[in-house]
Amino acid sequence: MSLNASANVELRRSFVWRTAAAAAGMASSFLLSVIVVRTLDAPEAATFFAILAALAIGPLIGRLGLGPNVIRLMAAEVDPKARRHIAGTHLQATFLLSSLTAPLIALVGCNGLIGHSNFVAAFVLTTVLIAIESTRLMLSDIFAAVGRVRASVATMHYIRNVLALPLVALIVFAVSRPSLVAILMTYLAVSAIQFTAALVHARNDVAMFRLSASLATLRAVIGQGMRLFSLEFCEFMMMQGTIWLATALFTPVAATQYAAAATLAMQVTVLESLAALALTPPAARLWAAGRKDEAARMLSNAATLSALVVIVVVTFLAIFGPFALEVAYGADMRPAATILLILAASGIFQAFFSVSITMLIVSGHISAAARTALGVLIVALPCAVAAAWLSGPIALAVVSSLSVSAMATCQWLTARRVLRPAPHAHHRLARAARELVRT
Repeated sequence: MSLNASANVELRRSFVWRTAAAAAGMASSFLLSVIVVRTLDAPEAATFFAILAALAIGPLIGRLGLGPNVIRLMAAEVDPKARRHIAGTHLQATFLLSSLTAPLIALVGCNGLIGHSNFVAAFVLTTVLIAIESTRLMLSDIFAAVGRVRASVATMHYIRNVLALPLVALIVFAVSRPSLVAILMTYLAVSAIQFTAALVHARNDVAMFRLSASLATLRAVIGQGMRLFSLEFCEFMMMQGTIWLATALFTPVAATQYAAAATLAMQVTVLESLAALALTPPAARLWAAGRKDEAARMLSNAATLSALVVIVVVTFLAIFGPFALEVAYGADMRPAATILLILAASGIFQAFFSVSITMLIVSGHISAAARTALGVLIVALPCAVAAAWLSGPIALAVVSSLSVSAMATCQWLTARRVLRPAPHAHHRLARAARELVRT
């Protein structure tokens, strides 16, 4: 089998499994949000969404860009011993970083409960959750780098949501007055079991027990990851980070409406995110083999199909969004439909152009991508604060959506400047589908 055909096979397997896991995970996440909104009081419900945002940014900071870096390095390495060494060094660095940063992220996520009797318990549980999530997701990236698709999928956060849903539902129906702490304890139990299973399955891929990386080695690895982290951090702050801003500045009801809308809007681009995860290992292998045009073509085809799905989803939200939110959450959440549509619309730009980030990473142009991301964030962040402070949820949603769209577009322009060709979605749907399924 040719390298290009092998890359397409790996991409298809990874994308299919990740899509199935994401579908189940998103459904579980949606049902969990319904349970939380309908059973907890407004401050705890708003804090729950803020903690979910902390569980998203925490692993980004805890891994500090090491996830994409380990995929980039391991996918291009042919020596098994060297791959295990790379994996072990990155895992150690992740454990160290997540242990130091998890308390700070947990404090931000739990800020809505400061002064509340449940604050200390929620803070401790969130801290441990973030540390476990960070390390487990690094294992997921390592599995992806060596082509263990099913193991990588099984250690994603979507599977955690699937496992947590029935237990949370049981707690809610078994306890007369369910609390945020009880829900977090359930999340922690599920995450700990999933993490333990991942460690067992990673024993042949990671030199975790015999490797004792020096501080100089860890610093070098962390330095490589920091540039990639800046990309993830900027993307987070422009969408999920605005949930923290809403929690701090809006009333509990308005903050819950915005947080629920932002959480749902992020699911619109899940196919693009899944495609990026599935694309990076085969694209890195193609690039390392000198097959640059084939790598760009594969990325463009994947973006084309992702863009089609996102357009369909956004159209559905424009027509049925208010009705769907009212049925799921109650009449009080109907105003969130406008926020949801505004935020979801940015997913179209992401689907069209975000594959250029993958191309910049595998080609080694990480600094150019990082500079572009930071430049957009420097403009977007003060605009978001001003919009939230002066105008409210709708204005914040508009700024967030425009920022995300600008990020994707600017990264594509950067790729056009430093690469030839720069991948992006195109209008030839049949060709894209045909080439991606070709073996």
